[in-house]
Amino acid sequence: MVVVDTRLVQTAVIGTKDSDQPVILPEEPHNLDRFRRHFHGKRFWCGTLLGGCGGELMTKRYETKVCHFAHYPDHTGTAPVCDRVANGVDSADHLFIKRDLTAWLKAQGIRVQAELRNLGTSPGDAVDLWLPKPRQRMRFQLCPQDYRTWYRAEQELSTSSEQMDWVFGAEGPISANMVQRQGYALRVKCETHGSDRRVLIGVERADQPVVWSALDDCRLTPDGLVTPVLEELLRDDSAIQRGKGAWLRPATFPLRADQIVFAIDAKAPTPKHSPLAAEGRYIITADVKPAGSRIIRAHVSLPDDVPMPTEQYVYRLYGVARLLLTDPDPRDGVQWAVRADGVVQLGGIEAERTGLWRPGIALPQRVGRASDVPVPAQRTAMEQDTAVYGRVGSTQSSSGAAPTRPDPEMVARVRKALEDFAKRRTPTTWSTLGSVAKINQMRLSPTERRDLLIAVDRPVTPDKPVLSALVRDSSGRPLPDMTTIIRELGIHAPADDVTLRLWCDREKDRAYHAHSTSRVRMIPARLAIGADGQPAKPPAVSRPKGRLTTPDSRRPKMLEGGLQDLIRAMARGQELLRVTSGPDHTRLSKAMKKARARLDAHYAAKAKGTTYVDQLNSHSGSLSHHAQLLLRAIRTTEDRFTPEPISKAEMPEPAQPASPRVVAERAPSAQPTEAAVHKSPKDVAAEQFESLVEQFREAQRVLDVDRAEEIYRMASPLHRTQLSPAAQHRNQAIVAEMRTWVGVQQPNRSSALLKRCRRLIHQMREEKDTISIDGLAALLAEAKALSERVTLSDSERKDLAKWQRHLQARREAEQLTSDSDPTKDEPVTEGRLSRSQVLHLASVVRPLLEQTARGQSLTTWSDLRRRLGESVLPRLHPDDQGEVLVAVDRDTPTDEPLLSSLIVVGDSEIHPLYRHVAFSLDRDVSLSDTTLRSEWAVDVLRLRALWKHR
Repeated sequence: MVVVDTRLVQTAVIGTKDSDQPVILPEEPHNLDRFRRHFHGKRFWCGTLLGGCGGELMTKRYETKVCHFAHYPDHTGTAPVCDRVANGVDSADHLFIKRDLTAWLKAQGIRVQAELRNLGTSPGDAVDLWLPKPRQRMRFQLCPQDYRTWYRAEQELSTSSEQMDWVFGAEGPISANMVQRQGYALRVKCETHGSDRRVLIGVERADQPVVWSALDDCRLTPDGLVTPVLEELLRDDSAIQRGKGAWLRPATFPLRADQIVFAIDAKAPTPKHSPLAAEGRYIITADVKPAGSRIIRAHVSLPDDVPMPTEQYVYRLYGVARLLLTDPDPRDGVQWAVRADGVVQLGGIEAERTGLWRPGIALPQRVGRASDVPVPAQRTAMEQDTAVYGRVGSTQSSSGAAPTRPDPEMVARVRKALEDFAKRRTPTTWSTLGSVAKINQMRLSPTERRDLLIAVDRPVTPDKPVLSALVRDSSGRPLPDMTTIIRELGIHAPADDVTLRLWCDREKDRAYHAHSTSRVRMIPARLAIGADGQPAKPPAVSRPKGRLTTPDSRRPKMLEGGLQDLIRAMARGQELLRVTSGPDHTRLSKAMKKARARLDAHYAAKAKGTTYVDQLNSHSGSLSHHAQLLLRAIRTTEDRFTPEPISKAEMPEPAQPASPRVVAERAPSAQPTEAAVHKSPKDVAAEQFESLVEQFREAQRVLDVDRAEEIYRMASPLHRTQLSPAAQHRNQAIVAEMRTWVGVQQPNRSSALLKRCRRLIHQMREEKDTISIDGLAALLAEAKALSERVTLSDSERKDLAKWQRHLQARREAEQLTSDSDPTKDEPVTEGRLSRSQVLHLASVVRPLLEQTARGQSLTTWSDLRRRLGESVLPRLHPDDQGEVLVAVDRDTPTDEPLLSSLIVVGDSEIHPLYRHVAFSLDRDVSLSDTTLRSEWAVDVLRLRALWKHR
């Protein structure tokens, strides 16, 4: 029986049945004639690389239907059955991609190894290209995959190459995931040109069509394959190329902002380089406590316009909060941070309940009565203060010696430290100031500390802030002797604690503005204190009949000054909005919207009689703060387009606010006045409710259940208590819909913590013979912390208990060895190492430090001595230790961190010799211990990254 092939086969290979040279048959008869003449004498095969049977094919010409390949008739019935599935014009695209990419790379002088991959569907599921010399790999994924299969392939291919590019054939969930990771995804397709197929490379982006480019227009860079469109995206920072050392965009998970509190640790290093960093935001290290959970050290990401939190207070997250997670790394694990839109400062009682803060206890000093203490004739105020402090413990005063002036170098260090704190917009304490300025506080009496701050602030001028106001006690209050400091500087001192707190807060703000990096600096005037110790020129208060006087009626004049500043800035912004367009118009309109919202909130509080409380407890900042932000946006817009720059006369002067009549004379006719921008509380509440409804719709669209629930909890009381009856009736169905949707939905949970915990257990098992005691303790502590948040199996919990016993045994063995060492308490001999001995020890210590860097851990001198043996590395004099470390890093390239930075002391703290080694090798060394500790932490991270694959 004759078997006739009726399939329309459009592709074949030439040469042999196992050839990888594809051809495509034209569908039109006149094109087929040209095809036959071009391939005259060639034989066509149903190639095995096409998924075919390997039989010979013939060309069939038709006038009324499509021309195609066909198998020769099987007259005997012995030919193998052809199970080829793909027969269309794109069935040989994997061969065209392999051919064109290989030729394109060879034309550039790059050696390439190309290989076809059968992933279970056909021989053309994927094309792998390996470039040995630049150590780059490209995979052209032509068949669809699920995430688990793709992730396993990613891990497998990334281990054998330092650079990996994925190019996808079709749009799907995996390419969309790549767009979320790096801002784009590479795509590939082939187009028919006569009897050939041309390769095109495209760039896929979110919610945009794919832009295709010819292969000849693309380039191969050290960081991978780029198209002309991708080069523009990389220049604009709209995308992140997966080059060596590049950080991919983190994944995000919604959180409940109102149930997360934190307190920062000023001594903890702040990450300078982090994959979680973003433009317009900064990252701090804090102790974070979620509701119903334990406290954990974490990073918190906040917007730049949010003032830097200080260690004197506890804060709660405000607005939208999300958890940022990076991709898991086999050694560094998952990096994460909490991202928030703002923070709210907690009160004293609520902050103390969190366990993150306790108020300072100030014991009053005993002062003798006037009748008990003889008063010498003509005694100066300075002598009286000296006598009082002499009873407290000043040996200098008790001996009768005259007080000495502070050391000028010490004064300069303290002044420089306080200026740095002002730039960072944070107050400080004596303990922190002493460590930064390198002051031995134990040798300074209270009188000497006071005189030191007085010397820092002399001479006093009206435009120079008093930096001593930045120094606070442990509870955030001004220093006990701050009144004396103010009096010694020649300024009228406040008479009570409330006025003193206001005066110091004003000086703190003045210091922030004076040392700000912003081009718009508006330094408030100093709070004037009269001879009676009260604020001078108190604001006039008109008390309505029949109404009690509220605390708001006695608000400081600075509230009115901030209000006028904001109104003037809004008038200038309204003028610019008429003549600007594009991004400048958008940026300025956003700033105007925030300013108007703050102004509306001010008038709503004014209607309730709580203006001053609103000023103190505002989540978004004071009126003056919003005026500064709006002026900054106006300055930025005028730098690009300057129809009429702001003169100094128009700059806000919070200390001397202009009256409404003067403001009206200065401002143009379009300037908004209080009457124009004023809205009733009902109108403000209605606008806030509409905004919350829009945010709820957006959260509902992306299935962000936590965010939707948070919005519902804010919208429900607003609807119930602040809207008018008509608005309540109109929006009742919307609130019911919110409540129903939130109750039905259930948030998704991630198993990333469980995977991380199991990875730590596996790492302890793999590195049990090489890991140090400190490294094992760090891994075990993190694993135990994660085990409290996930559900482990019984065997995994037994493993954790076993490793805890193993760590205890190793610590006891080390302690026993240390106690039995007869040379432990013996003084180091005066004999120092010779040059040859130093070089010999450096040659054996450096390989251990390189091994430590590859193992992504730290080490100590005792650990090095244990690994090398007492006979090889004996106990050394500290100077000899420094010489050995200098010799170790003598050959370290100048652009790489020092290997000696991996040697630590105590609880993974920087070694005291680190500064000496860096200085001896002509490295830049910071004079500040805090800055040096931060630079050392960055060097350790860089070392781990450099030696990870060496």
